Amino acid sequence: MKQVIIRSILLNALGIPLFGIYLIINQRTGIDHRIVEMPEWVPFWPIMTIPYILMLIVPWIGATLLKENGNFYQYLVSVLLSFLVISSIWYFHPTEMTRPVTPGGAISQIHQILIAHDNPVCIVPCGHVMGPIAITCLLGLERPRWLLWMLPLLGIGTISIATTWQHRPFDIVAGAIISLTAVLLTRKLFMRFEQG
Repeated sequence: MKQVIIRSILLNALGIPLFGIYLIINQRTGIDHRIVEMPEWVPFWPIMTIPYILMLIVPWIGATLLKENGNFYQYLVSVLLSFLVISSIWYFHPTEMTRPVTPGGAISQIHQILIAHDNPVCIVPCGHVMGPIAITCLLGLERPRWLLWMLPLLGIGTISIATTWQHRPFDIVAGAIISLTAVLLTRKLFMRFEQG
């Protein structure tokens, strides 16, 4: 129980400032954004907001389930490294994408709440894959059989990013490459550190 509490404190110590930085970049005014457009073949499914939001929450829960402390700290460093790269791109190369009007009805209310507070900027690259990719890799190393259900969940979550029109498929792939690179780099770093 003590480990869960310590990890929760560390996750919040990282997550809250990163979220604050994201909001500062997201809410900037007077900035010229490069306009990007969603490909016509991508559908708009507001109901996918639920798995989209879960992609932001589930990795933090997964991080508390990591057996090895080294893997937990690698998760933190990997997410931080990914965020520094991705947020730098958002800051210095701002992008914006027009979202479709959310249809009425109870099912779409969650999407309406989301877009009411999240400006349609910080599109390139996608930052929502940082935590999910890192936790899938690290939990997959510790518990390979978990990949049987984690990879399909990652797939559904990734689809939800596009179908809620938060990011284009290209942006998701770019964010995934940055995130996976951060995981691989931090893995090398942590293995070298463990070996002395």
